Amino acid sequence: MSSSQRDVRYLLFTLTGIVSVLILESVWIYNVYQLNRSQLMIEAKDAFGQAYQKEQTYRIPFADIVNPGAVTIESCRAEEVQIIRRCPEPDTIVYNNLSGHSIESVINRVFVDLREHITPMNIYCLADLFAGMLHDKDIPAYFVVERFDVFSGEVLDSSLLPDKKQPKANPETTVVLEISDKEVLRAVLLLEPEIIFRRMAGTLIFSVFMIAVLVVCLYILYAKRIKEKNRYPELSANHSETSSENGVDHLFSIGQYHFNPAKNELHGFGESIQLNKKENSILYRLCMQCGKVVERSALLEENWGSNGAIYSRSLDTYITTLRKYLKKDASIQIVSIKGVGYKLVCLP
Repeated sequence: MSSSQRDVRYLLFTLTGIVSVLILESVWIYNVYQLNRSQLMIEAKDAFGQAYQKEQTYRIPFADIVNPGAVTIESCRAEEVQIIRRCPEPDTIVYNNLSGHSIESVINRVFVDLREHITPMNIYCLADLFAGMLHDKDIPAYFVVERFDVFSGEVLDSSLLPDKKQPKANPETTVVLEISDKEVLRAVLLLEPEIIFRRMAGTLIFSVFMIAVLVVCLYILYAKRIKEKNRYPELSANHSETSSENGVDHLFSIGQYHFNPAKNELHGFGESIQLNKKENSILYRLCMQCGKVVERSALLEENWGSNGAIYSRSLDTYITTLRKYLKKDASIQIVSIKGVGYKLVCLP
């Protein structure tokens, strides 16, 4: 594999790593975003319930609706409780928990009916209380409170002002509160992304930190590769190109030597060595794969067309001769890799 091919391969590997990390970061941030939005809606639901309780208390004080003779709680059996409410008219309404409702829910239902009978709900007051609750919980979300009929779906009352836009109802951003068998309160919130991202500040900072670490690691790997490439150059930066019948020939710099395979010449230390055909071919292959192992079998096939033992001895002889040619530069070594082949190493 040539140097340019290895560089392209390394670049593709680096880009793949970057894209993979960015995808993982995106998935992680998306999941954290969804969790934060769910947590915000839990807090909003709790705030809506508290606002409704306050609205009931402000509307009619508890002492004004529970007066002697207005409500009677009777226990029929150990498991059953009924509440008898004496209305101003001759009619009497009886509430019980035979359908499985808790005693608390039955009592709350009676008090809601009493409040609604005495003074209707002020939807704007409820909206103001809800806004205050959201402010205390640091949730700056725009919302609309609505009261609608369960059976018909008709909106009975709304806190929407004429100059405001109706938020789109979304189950994920809507808080629903049942106040009776017939009516339901809901708050439709408009949660802007920046509200959630503000809560994710720590997560976003950590993500930026991780991306910065990735960039630094890739830079270190790239710098290391450049250093190794400079340490074991396959081709000198100061190479020339000349035409030949095989295409383009290169002038290699090997330490303090210059090798011109087109002319079978090795220059260095003020002398010129004329190489024979096999010496030239073997040194050319070692230079082309400088810093990498060249297998003996490849050299034998290229120069003798066989892997026989006789030719193997000849290859060893040529390697020894090349080492003699290059011995004046101690930074150059032709290293034998036992059982594999040879490697040309240019030390810094």
